[in-house]
Amino acid sequence: MIIKNKLKCFIIDDEKRAINSLEFLLDYYCNEIAEVIGSASNYEEAIAFLNESTINVIFLDIKLGDRNGFEILEHIGAHENIEVIMVTAYSEYALEAFKYNAINYLLKPVDPEQLQRTISKINERINIGPSLAVANFLKTQQERIFFPTRDGYDSLRYKEIIYIKGDGSYAIVHTTNNKQITVSKNLSFFENLLEKQPDFVRIHKSYIINKTHIQKIDKHGGLKLVLTNDTDIPVSPTMKNMVMDFIGF
Repeated sequence: MIIKNKLKCFIIDDEKRAINSLEFLLDYYCNEIAEVIGSASNYEEAIAFLNESTINVIFLDIKLGDRNGFEILEHIGAHENIEVIMVTAYSEYALEAFKYNAINYLLKPVDPEQLQRTISKINERINIGPSLAVANFLKTQQERIFFPTRDGYDSLRYKEIIYIKGDGSYAIVHTTNNKQITVSKNLSFFENLLEKQPDFVRIHKSYIINKTHIQKIDKHGGLKLVLTNDTDIPVSPTMKNMVMDFIGF
């Protein structure tokens, strides 16, 4: 199905080869809903084009010679209807990009399927109904937790997390499908991240548990929680009363 109003895309990258590659991917995989209307290889060219053109989507690299993409993000702040997709080899900048509302982040080399998904979601927000799309996006965000990984950022549904174990400067997330995800953040990082999620509680200096995964309580040899994956988690003496409260005793 051809979309009457194609997304107008603008590419900002200081490498001509990267611009050509992205233009090819967009034309080959997304030509029904998106078209490239211009490109720029430096800050000055980009700002001039932005000030004179109507754009829906910007593909923005972090490194722009002696400037950087965040300077352009500050300028884009005045253009509320522009969607920004960061396209970079530097995954460590993702969190800073999100602060500028650049909620789309693609790592080089760009994966065609991920590019298609990203463009499709933007098309839904712009051409299908912004208010509905935003509501769906916010609902999705409320159901998930995002955390840093070596390659960028990953996410899990809250209900998939059984417990998180702290191990010094690392944390290990245990999930319902028996996965163990090691994250280079300490347990306090997750405690802060989950503070508005009532199902999660830190019951020990080394453990945060999901209350919905408590299977039973074992009082033999000290209070322990037996979780749905049959793991025994010790309860700190200082947390005993709170634990008994939230199970109703």
